[in-house]
Amino acid sequence: MHQNEKPVRKCHGCPLNMGRHCWIFLYPRGQWRAGRECRFRNDEVVHRAYVQWCNRPTVKSRKVLRREEHRGRPCHRGGEGVPWLRERGLL
Repeated sequence: MHQNEKPVRKCHGCPLNMGRHCWIFLYPRGQWRAGRECRFRNDEVVHRAYVQWCNRPTVKSRKVLRREEHRGRPCHRGGEGVPWLRERGLL
């Protein structure tokens, strides 16, 4: 059987569901096969570890830094390059 890392329908309300994969299980479909309940669905210790993992400091890549720098600059520079506005006193 093909193993898929995507969570199944039963994982919908679980906070460990990251959309494309489960945070704790490599193959969530296989862990549901044994019973009707996920072992870690209501486990507060694992949920706190997940929240700490999400809030950990990360190192930004060059691509992310470039994107933030680009988004931070104003795209319109207040009429620079339009001399006729300055001549008429509109700027």
